[in-house]
Amino acid sequence: MSELSNITFPEVCDKLEAASSVVILTHMRPDADTLGSGFALRELLRSLGKRAEVINGDDIPKKLRFIFGVDSLRPELLPADFTPDLVVSVDVSASKLLGELEEEWASRANLAIDHHVLGTPFAKNTYVGDVGACGEIILDIYREFKARGRDLLNRAAATALYAAICSDTGSFKFESVTAETHMRIAELHSVGINHAEIARRLYDSRPISQIMATKAALNALHFYCDGKLAVINFTQAMMAEDNLTREDIDDIISLTRGIEGVEVGMSIKQNAEDLTLFKVSMRSNRVADVSKLCAVFGGGGHVRAGGCTVNAPDEKAAEEMLVREIEREIRALEQSGAFEGADEL
Repeated sequence: MSELSNITFPEVCDKLEAASSVVILTHMRPDADTLGSGFALRELLRSLGKRAEVINGDDIPKKLRFIFGVDSLRPELLPADFTPDLVVSVDVSASKLLGELEEEWASRANLAIDHHVLGTPFAKNTYVGDVGACGEIILDIYREFKARGRDLLNRAAATALYAAICSDTGSFKFESVTAETHMRIAELHSVGINHAEIARRLYDSRPISQIMATKAALNALHFYCDGKLAVINFTQAMMAEDNLTREDIDDIISLTRGIEGVEVGMSIKQNAEDLTLFKVSMRSNRVADVSKLCAVFGGGGHVRAGGCTVNAPDEKAAEEMLVREIEREIRALEQSGAFEGADEL
């Protein structure tokens, strides 16, 4: 077995069972999947009598603080006497996604649990599940321990896992959702989660600053490829005009995907410290594989959701470079007839 080769699911559970103290790594700009997976895994390990902590280099977004009940998981908050014998990452497809944690913790990672098939392995052992959300894998770990005689799923962990799975499957709209996904959700319901309140906190409770960000984004929205490509290019000047934060625009990409006729939606966000650096998110609806488009620029992700980072002299050059590649792919799909019948039920 090579240093970065995959391991089996039972071996993942064996490693967790054998450990006595565990640090769980979550990715920068944390979303509900990495946080929910991290929290639920921490709860499982603590129920097994182990010491376990979750860390993240960024503060937790306000709308996701209900998962942990805290606003920060920074590594400096780890107990002084805590020395892990196992370091696990959840929902982290490449070491650079650890952000501030990368330098100290990436090389110490013994195990990566992930669901991104186009990731770049960095841990000594990597398990990648073919599921829509990393939270589904964590629930399967609970199932495995139940089969081993330890029924450890509690309401707090189930709440976190519901948030993880609901968010990373697009509220169960993405093609990655399977019958087994819904079976897992049924299992979470069995411990009494309040799914309506979880969904409300994820989707229906937004500060005024995010509404202002939406307004700015809609004003900046424009189209290419006869309406098949929708782009929002969010500059630092736009951020300053409405006094917006990075958190306010984290989910801006979702505005593009729901527009009738759009196949690929893209958001471009200019970095605050380096104005020549741009964070890119892409989403597709039926045909285009945005993970491959993002891979052209050193990124990756899923078929319907991907991301990358690009360098360009300014926001206009960044957009032109990205649009050129996406237009080429959309035209190729049109010529191949890929869109014909794509919207049939």
